[in-house]
Amino acid sequence: EIEARAKFWKRSLGRRAKAVDGRSMIGGGSLPEESLPTKLVSIAGTGAWVTGLARRLRAGDPPVVGRIASDALLLDPRTVAPAEDAELIAAVKKALVSFDSGSGRAQDRLREPQDER
Repeated sequence: EIEARAKFWKRSLGRRAKAVDGRSMIGGGSLPEESLPTKLVSIAGTGAWVTGLARRLRAGDPPVVGRIASDALLLDPRTVAPAEDAELIAAVKKALVSFDSGSGRAQDRLREPQDER
């Protein structure tokens, strides 16, 4: 189910997004480092662009919280209820459009996905 949702998010977000292998942190308390293998959605760009996008998503309505690794914003379907997928996709699309239109050369700072999974 997680892999199917990640691929759906990727298709919905277009060429900027790709589905990648990753880990979901599940630990807490006595097991803070525990994780599960998962599929993530990655939106790659330069460091400043990715940081700005993450900031815009956190400040949005609804807020979307991802994590940044290797110049990419990572979104984890495991952390979102399936009933909220459409709302998350709409929020990410809105942030991408408004961030691109407000940041001049943002398109130049995007990295194309290297491979399709």
